[in-house]
Parts: sequence; C-alpha cells; structure tokens
Amino acid sequence: MSSVSAYYNGKTVLITGATGFMGKVLVEKLLRSSPEVKAVYILVRPKAGQSMQERVANMLKCKVFDRVREDCPNFHEKIKPINAELTQPKLAISAEDEEELLTRVNIVFHCAATVRFDEPLKHALQLNALGTQRLLELARQMQNLEAFIHISTAYANCVRKCIDEVVYPPPAEPKKLFDLVEWLDESIIQDITPKLLGAWPNTYTYTKALSEYLIQQEKGNLNIAIIRPSIVGASWHEPFPGWIDSFNGTSGIFIAAGKGILRTVIANNEAVADMIPVDVAINLTLAAGWYTAVHRPKNTLVFNCTTGGINPFFWGEMGKV
Repeated sequence: MSSVSAYYNGKTVLITGATGFMGKVLVEKLLRSSPEVKAVYILVRPKAGQSMQERVANMLKCKVFDRVREDCPNFHEKIKPINAELTQPKLAISAEDEEELLTRVNIVFHCAATVRFDEPLKHALQLNALGTQRLLELARQMQNLEAFIHISTAYANCVRKCIDEVVYPPPAEPKKLFDLVEWLDESIIQDITPKLLGAWPNTYTYTKALSEYLIQQEKGNLNIAIIRPSIVGASWHEPFPGWIDSFNGTSGIFIAAGKGILRTVIANNEAVADMIPVDVAINLTLAAGWYTAVHRPKNTLVFNCTTGGINPFFWGEMGKV
C-alpha cells in the first residue's frame, strides 16, 4: 500500500460536490484504495424534487461504484450524508451535524461548484465564491483538520498567457461584489455583468478566480492546496476506462461526432484542447491531500493539472479521432 493510501486509513473525510462527476470518482477511489478510511461525510442538498436521501441512494447505485461494491459490499455504511446548502448562512447545517463535523473531520475536499458558463453572476458568486468562504469558516473551527483541498480550474486565470502555480490577484474585491449583488436588482446585475467580467469569458472562470483569492486571504492557519484541472473528461483507467456520467463538455462532442449527429464545429484548429482524464485529476487531488496534511506547508500549494504543456491535443485533430 502506498503512503497516500495508508494515510487515509483511519481518517474522517468531508467532501462537497460528492454527487457530481469528479465527486463520485473521488469518493470511489478513496473507499477502494483506503478501505480502512473511518468515514466519508458528504454535503448534499435536495435537488430537482429529490430529497437528500434519494440523491445519495441514486448516487450509490451508479456503475462507478461496482469495483468497490465487489470488494466491500457494505461500503455505503461509511458514507455519512449531511443536509447542507452552500448558498445559505452557515451552510444551513443543523447544530447537531455541525458539532459532529467540527469534532471528527480530518480532511476537507471542496469539489462543489456550478460549472455552467452561462450561470447568472449572482448565483455563481453565491455558490462558487461565497459558498467557499462559508466552508472555510466551518473548516477553521474544525478541531482535528489536517488539510483543506479546493478544486478550482486551470481557466480561473485564463486572461494570462502564462499561468504559474500561484494565487493571482482577483478580478475584483470579493466582499464588495457580495455586497453589490445582495442589494441590486437581478436585471441590473445582468446588465452590468459584462462590465464586471472584463476580460474573463464567463461567470464560471470569474468566480473561480475570486474563490482562489478568498482561500488565500481567509485560510487562517489551515493547510491549503488548490487543484486546477483543465477540461475534465472520461476516465483513463479507474474505476474502468472511459467512464463518464454525462454528455457534457468534450465527451458530448465526441459522442455526437462519432454518431454522425455533429458534423461541423467552429473552432481554431491550432488551439489546444487541454483535456485531463477524471481519474488523473482525482489521483492528484488525493496525493495533494496527503502531501498537504503530512508536510504542512507554510504557503498555499497550487497544482496545475493539465496536459497541453507535455502532450498537446489540438482541436483540429478531433476530426481524425
């Protein structure tokens, strides 16, 4: 067993966004590679007419858990759902659940985010930026926390030609933006959104840049790492090759093109389609969690998880696949 796998045995982990694409792979890999992990708390909210319990039950039926289900049929007993809402004060967690998290959690993986490029600015700010700030407030009170790992995006700083593994100044002061969207009418926010975004192409990358800055400024004494994956696609090896749970992003393009539905795409043939398999991104996330907890670095660690620099794939090659 590797040092990384061994580290998580006996630990209690908190994961946000566990019902999402990357979150599912993170939960599966953790349970399969570290079978003695003590507990995995997941923050879940009711959605689309489904209760928290129904969403978790549907998640656990997913094919992604087939391998861990064979090895450990009772793996679901280690998953502890917590009813929560990142857009609400104190995450809308009950006092009883909060006390449990504050006394037990050792590592936090913050994967939850809205990844819609056309998300209205107010909602993107509430979930991606303000939700991160509220989770940090909770994490700073945790008595046994060893590491806080935040999933960002390689495109948070896409306005720069060269992106180093550092936290850059934000596009705006986050607290001023929070105040602004709190009292302005939704229609006015929509009208001024292009001005606020400036060079940022959408509300997703904009709010992710704000989140990184918030973490840097408000981490306190926490051991922090930020993971910046590029375009996350289907799995390479784990839990099995080619697994994906939706037709979003490049996977949807490949499937539609393969079936002959999509015949033309407007694109720059020489632009890099920087895709990263989901299992590669998750393996880095877990390794970063181990490293951050064990070595306790003084500064915020940042990891760019991309392929374009070492194994570029160009949009023009897509027609040849």
